[in-house]
Amino acid sequence: MSEVNKNLEAIPNPPTVKKGKGKGQRAKYSNVIIFLVLIYVLTIASMVKPVKGYSESENRVLEGRPKFSLESLFNGTFISKYETFVTDQFVSRDAWIGIKTRTELAMLKKDINGVYIGKDGYLIEKVDNSDLEMEQVNRNEKRLYAFINKYKEQLGDEHVFAMIAPTAFEILKDKLPPYASGFDQGAFLDRLDEALANQFIDLRETLTEHKKDYIFYRTDHHWTTLGAYYAYVEWANKIGETPMSQDEFEIKKISNDFLGTIYSKINLKLSSDDMYLYDSGKNYTVEYNMDGVKKNSLYEMSHLDTKDKYSVYLGGNNPVVKIDSDNHNGKKLLIIKDSYAHSFAPFAANHFETTYMVDLRYFNMPMSRFIEENGITDVLVLYNVNTYVKEKSLDNMVR
Repeated sequence: MSEVNKNLEAIPNPPTVKKGKGKGQRAKYSNVIIFLVLIYVLTIASMVKPVKGYSESENRVLEGRPKFSLESLFNGTFISKYETFVTDQFVSRDAWIGIKTRTELAMLKKDINGVYIGKDGYLIEKVDNSDLEMEQVNRNEKRLYAFINKYKEQLGDEHVFAMIAPTAFEILKDKLPPYASGFDQGAFLDRLDEALANQFIDLRETLTEHKKDYIFYRTDHHWTTLGAYYAYVEWANKIGETPMSQDEFEIKKISNDFLGTIYSKINLKLSSDDMYLYDSGKNYTVEYNMDGVKKNSLYEMSHLDTKDKYSVYLGGNNPVVKIDSDNHNGKKLLIIKDSYAHSFAPFAANHFETTYMVDLRYFNMPMSRFIEENGITDVLVLYNVNTYVKEKSLDNMVR
């Protein structure tokens, strides 16, 4: 045997390394198991906790537990509704929304849950073309044309108007991030203006002139009371009434910590909103939903103690609200509306003996019957443009 081979044999064999799970692998599997257990526990907790019917923070009705049937299982509706139910009823939903928002901000997402983070603390709602059903948009346009044309013939040109209001997305473009995109409100409003001519009240110029004023909430999709006031002035001039000046009202600040519907979508507090009401000093009687209970204020102040502070204006969403004033001129106004009208109606009510607000989402009586039975003399259709293009209850307007 050579000297080299002898030396090689003298070298001890290296220790055998046992194959198995290293610390890195064990940590990886542990993280996966912990994550799955967390999701499982949270999902079970969400299903067994009491079902919540309404979300104050999001100002909407939550999906209830769907009723099981073989038919709904096989056609897919049960699974779809159950997924929505679990999402809506998820434990600590608001906190998870906040965590999701901060994660997406860190990932530099352009918009978060349909909300743009704008300048000066503005949260601006995004409605994209993909959020719309164009058949519904076209249907809603035709319904508005038919309604306005029908009642201008019955009541007169100067008594029937439509006011489809632009939102902060259209007016406060300087607050939007440079990459912002969305549904073209301007093009839609141009079509209404052309089709309805003198019956359409276009608020774009008025609101743009005052865009440096506090006319839209930073955390909510509504206009402020000041924004509603500027719309009221435009409308009053259009119908031949002299609008009341701001000096004729006692303007009261009622809250400085309002966090609205857009804030609730992302649960990210940049700044809170102030709320004001305009008190004319006049006498009113307000009745909600024809329940026979009369109230002597246009404002439901108890809502200031809730998340949904905007409902301080005429009690929030109701099928029908009736306002009687001490202006006994025989004139009766009907406002077919969304919630933009809630802070507008207290101004309009000063010019009519009776003002009705009707929300078609909750009101089934045909408008033709309601107008006839209540001796309506004037009509205003008031929605914000984002709501109007998506609204599915407008067939009732032309019945």
